[in-house]
Amino acid sequence: MTIRNAAQGITLSNMARLRFATRWALGHFVVSAIAVALAASLVFLAWYPAPWRQMLGVAAIFGVVVAVDLVCGPMLTFVLASPRKTRRERWVDLTLIALIQLSALGYGLWSVYEARPVVLAFEVDRLFVVTANEVQTEFLGQAPQQLQTLPWAGVIRVGLRQSTSPQEYLSSVEQSIQGVTQAMRPNWWSPFDDKVKTALRQKAKPLAELIGKRPKQIDEIHEAAERTRHKVDNLYYLPLTSSKDIGWVVLLDTSGEIVGHVPVDGFD
Repeated sequence: MTIRNAAQGITLSNMARLRFATRWALGHFVVSAIAVALAASLVFLAWYPAPWRQMLGVAAIFGVVVAVDLVCGPMLTFVLASPRKTRRERWVDLTLIALIQLSALGYGLWSVYEARPVVLAFEVDRLFVVTANEVQTEFLGQAPQQLQTLPWAGVIRVGLRQSTSPQEYLSSVEQSIQGVTQAMRPNWWSPFDDKVKTALRQKAKPLAELIGKRPKQIDEIHEAAERTRHKVDNLYYLPLTSSKDIGWVVLLDTSGEIVGHVPVDGFD
């Protein structure tokens, strides 16, 4: 065999491996994409529906998980796949790659789950959303019975009780300065009853006032109002805040029910 023939043989062998590896990598990509789509449905429909996904910035965290699954997995398959390997060797490779992917996906989903929104608290003149990892769980047993379990998906609405003594009030202020607000402490929660709803309605302001204060965001506010199917004159607003973002408001109807959200600073 001449050197030229040997080189041609090597080239053909390489091309065959590339075609084989590409076919396996594409198949792996399709399976990975299906898994990511299912995970995304769980994250964005169950744990982070609007406006939480935008307000809490979950897209960036989940994007890392997607990158690992959609890029690294198929790439490893492309590198390792070879027609020269036995069927058993190929399936061992795929199994190991899948375990790496599932571990990364599982860790990513757990991290996102631990940071999901679980509580929406009415706090003086605003609504404050609390994530699961912000809740001081050691005080859950001191919350009203119906509020002692954090939801798997969605948020529970709570009010906040008054302090029982000057000492408790000062302690609460100190903790709030340190970043642990009353909304994060279950022993301060109270049921979202008629008394809380009345206080919420009293603090809500006409949406027309917000439009007057934020002329540069008039179009955005009007679009959000249109989605509620209520007239602007029949809508009210309250600031919606979290530990990560204070630039949102909730839109309320005349009964005080939340009917929409818009990313606009609601503070004067």
